Amino acid sequence: TIDIDASSAWNIATGKGVKIAIVDTGVDIAHLDLAENISFASCDTELSYSIQPSQLYRDHGTHVAGIAAAKRHNGLQIAGVAPDAQIMSISNKLMTSDMMTRNLAYGINWAWRNGADVINCSWHSPRCEILADAIMQALENGRSGKDVCSC
Repeated sequence: TIDIDASSAWNIATGKGVKIAIVDTGVDIAHLDLAENISFASCDTELSYSIQPSQLYRDHGTHVAGIAAAKRHNGLQIAGVAPDAQIMSISNKLMTSDMMTRNLAYGINWAWRNGADVINCSWHSPRCEILADAIMQALENGRSGKDVCSC
């Protein structure tokens, strides 16, 4: 069994001041365990790169956000690893299409340009230059050049 011992880690840090971008199928912003930690900064990568709020396409992104930053001590379901972190929802349908990798790359770039400290990408994709470039940009330029933990 692997145990990250989050409850002991909370004595050191709880994610306060950290922005976690979830590049996934969107995050349910009304979810009781997450609503308090949802950032107003969000985008949807499916809508021609317009500045649109994140959409909810399926529930995977919400699950990922819960693991990362669900509130603790609220008498509900679970506590995230970083229960005081802010969640930035960056939505994508995650359905194979000609635009999928370009849209995901856009989401990664949007995240670091909008202040994400951590970028979570819990999906897989064929290796491609546009995604590799976006990840490298996040690593080199995110957090004012201090790196962003990415994909």
